[in-house]
Amino acid sequence: MEMRIPLSDMAYDTEEEQAALEVIQRRWLTMGSVTQKFESEFARSVGVKHALAVSNGTHALHLACLALGLGPGDEVIVPALTFVATANAVLYSGAEVRFAEIIGEDDFNISPEDIESRITPHTRAIVVVHYGGYACRMPEILEIARHHELAVIEDAAHAHGALLEDRALGTWGDAGCFSFFSNKNLATGEGGMLITDRDDIAEKVRVLRSHGMTTLTWDRHQGHAYTYDVVALGTTFLQCSRHSSTPYLSDFVA
Repeated sequence: MEMRIPLSDMAYDTEEEQAALEVIQRRWLTMGSVTQKFESEFARSVGVKHALAVSNGTHALHLACLALGLGPGDEVIVPALTFVATANAVLYSGAEVRFAEIIGEDDFNISPEDIESRITPHTRAIVVVHYGGYACRMPEILEIARHHELAVIEDAAHAHGALLEDRALGTWGDAGCFSFFSNKNLATGEGGMLITDRDDIAEKVRVLRSHGMTTLTWDRHQGHAYTYDVVALGTTFLQCSRHSSTPYLSDFVA
């Protein structure tokens, strides 16, 4: 007998259908009240100050790199075993990827020891991937990062709801990045989320995620603003090549 095991099987029912229908009936399909409520509830569920919805998980990773000022001449350490988006997001920012080995056959997460061996004077950040939702050795990795003054980005695309020492994955580093693609354990079909407790990262991402605009259409519709400025070369999806001249704005003002 042939056995088929699905990669993912979404258990949607009338509740999700009704939620989608309500959005359509409101005639507001882009970033509005439903997205803001989702951001607020997601931030509360993981225990962070800021949760910012974006178009997909790769976009979240890319924006994290930009918000941290990564660019040409910088090196970022990423795990050798991951989906290509982890490395691509670094390359989109103009920085170079340095691969570190995983721990071994019984633990597919990045090795703290190999991270340390890959650090050079050009290293600026570490991207960890909680592979399959299993937690990386975050205390060890954060100690390495503090010692070498490196930023830490968590690729938590598989790790919605996962905890380490009663602390949500995605909240250990400077920024955590989630995907809501169809095969994830929290799926909306597409979409992503960047979470952070750092106000400076949140302000940069809030502007960069929407073409560098200082207010959203929803803000103006609600009467919270009447105009906007464009203060940076932002995105709404991945549109910058690794040779992009995107400004990294160390003096960024939102």
